[in-house]
Amino acid sequence: MLRDYIEITRLFNMGLTAIAPVLGALSMWDVGMLSLWKLFVLFLIGSLAHIYGFVINDVIDFRLDKLSKDLFARPLVRGSITRKQVVFFAISCMIGSFLLSFVFFSDLLRYLVLAGILLIAYFLATMYDIASKKYPGMDLVLAGAIFFLILFGASTIGTPTKLAYVVALIGGIQVLFMNMINGAIKDIDHDEEGSANTVAIRLGAKVRTGIIALPLSFKTTGYLIEILRITLIFLPFVFLGLSPSLWQIALLVVLAIATFFSIYKLYSIKIFDRSRIRKLIGIIVIFMYATTPIMLSSLNIYIILVALIPPIWFFASNLVLHKTIFEPKTM
Repeated sequence: MLRDYIEITRLFNMGLTAIAPVLGALSMWDVGMLSLWKLFVLFLIGSLAHIYGFVINDVIDFRLDKLSKDLFARPLVRGSITRKQVVFFAISCMIGSFLLSFVFFSDLLRYLVLAGILLIAYFLATMYDIASKKYPGMDLVLAGAIFFLILFGASTIGTPTKLAYVVALIGGIQVLFMNMINGAIKDIDHDEEGSANTVAIRLGAKVRTGIIALPLSFKTTGYLIEILRITLIFLPFVFLGLSPSLWQIALLVVLAIATFFSIYKLYSIKIFDRSRIRKLIGIIVIFMYATTPIMLSSLNIYIILVALIPPIWFFASNLVLHKTIFEPKTM
């Protein structure tokens, strides 16, 4: 039973969501305001928000997920846990995140603003879970949820700065790509069979007799999203007074090239192979999520260590739960 609860949290990518409020706080860098234990509390809040979002998503998408034999590893699909149990679990995590946020209480008005930002993030995540397969473009709503989760982290330090808003936009765009592009390709088989109404389906992405077809419009959309994300990564160096080192620029350029190449490889898959798709998605996400901490390391060199959290978390959770490195069975 414990393993069922762990698996339904999508542990493999929890590190990605968990660092969202942490990056928000780090973008407001102030030695007098930040401490490691408060950053850890933000990491826990991000983890609980992650659990809520993915658990509710599994509950809502239960009918569609049952159409794919590849998703039998998910606890709800294989019937090892009930929807009532996991809904209670998800709500408990949400309540827990609000209780943890009391760590940042200074006065009632400020806390109400802080709690309000977190509530908006949960509201948008819930809206996405309910309507993600019904209306195209709901990925933007989920991106908004991450945007506000990052602003929540920044707001624990003070009024969000321009840099904090840029970081929040980058986080939202990363999630937009993960869902609208990565997630669409991974789930295109049963999304189409279940008559899901997503951007990918609307643009003509499909699988026929095992052959995956991605129209140019869909591919172009993905490339444009990534171009926007990379532009925002370099924007603070140009307009917000962030002073880069030569190694930062070089590393960011290498990661940008590696990300575009990995996207190209994902687009080039002809035979629908969920295993290979999962591996490429994992690589793309690792490259993407490393860029913001590297950019923010201009504020403090130790921020670059945050870039190590998602890949270490991803590899460790996969090894423990699935005896693999790049292929989480519950993705």
